[in-house]
Amino acid sequence: MAKITKMPSMAIVNGFKGTIDFYVHDGQPCVRSWPRSPGHDRAPAVMEKWAAFAWAATNWNSLSPAVQAAYKTMASGTNMTGRDLFVKGFITPLYLKLE
Repeated sequence: MAKITKMPSMAIVNGFKGTIDFYVHDGQPCVRSWPRSPGHDRAPAVMEKWAAFAWAATNWNSLSPAVQAAYKTMASGTNMTGRDLFVKGFITPLYLKLE
């Protein structure tokens, strides 16, 4: 990771797609080499969670605004968003421990 003074134009960002990754971390523009797959199979415990994660990530937007607001309220005061809590509820026992 390297810190940069400002984000370049989208034309420059798109020109480096697949080579360099421009992003913002804690409000600081940064650049790094494009993330690569580790090139190996994932652990079985990780792979078994994929279906639940995919379902939850896809279905967050189908929740009513009231339900989304409830998750956002639960997330206040934590380092997670309402969406994070919704997804976590399908991957781990959410209500045992909120971190």
